[in-house]
Amino acid sequence: MPRLFAKVPLLVFPLLLSCTGKPVSPDTTRGEAPSAMAPSPQTTALLGQLLLPGEGGRRGVEVHVWVVEPSGEERQLWILPDGDGRFAQEMSGVLTRVHVSAGSDVHRMAANDLPAPDDSSHIDLGTIDLRGRLVERRVRVLATEATPDAVVRVGLWIGPPQTGPQGELPSLGSKQFPIVELGREVAWLLPPDAGAVHFLVERPAGPDHATTWRSGAQQVFGPYESSAFPLDLVLD
Repeated sequence: MPRLFAKVPLLVFPLLLSCTGKPVSPDTTRGEAPSAMAPSPQTTALLGQLLLPGEGGRRGVEVHVWVVEPSGEERQLWILPDGDGRFAQEMSGVLTRVHVSAGSDVHRMAANDLPAPDDSSHIDLGTIDLRGRLVERRVRVLATEATPDAVVRVGLWIGPPQTGPQGELPSLGSKQFPIVELGREVAWLLPPDAGAVHFLVERPAGPDHATTWRSGAQQVFGPYESSAFPLDLVLD
């Protein structure tokens, strides 16, 4: 019996310490660093589908979205729908607005128009029907002289393309702007009452089209009315 009572204070002593009100240090012996407890940036996926008139893919239609990052910085993303008009894009931060553009905005959704993320962190915009808001017009790009460049990049604007501080035109070096074969007819979608339609055509600067677009020669065409669209754009 004496041995039994001798051990009791050793068992009770830790309990007395826990009642002193002193803060208990975090247990860092379980293999989890304190930094692992910090919240990670929210990741969501934006989904939707555009219903477009006619057939043949997006034909110049783009989805533009604005996202506020955890740092507070807002950035813009370009999403290119596939041949069926479907689009999907993962992003971090908070989605603030969505615009669908065909030279100019033809559909807008503000923050209070956007659905909340579902249990899978998907923001599904559903189906956006643009068949009554767009018409199809076709155009070819030609060259006045024989040229080794069989392809160009083409961008469409309603209103003249915005220039930089030194008067430089926008670069067409990204996949946002389609590669067009010279002499091939290409379909574009735009509002039926659009005015001041401009095309910016850019040649590749060399044989390696994948990397040398940004310094290629450029030429602007327009303005045109969507009701009186040119068939041919002829490069000098």
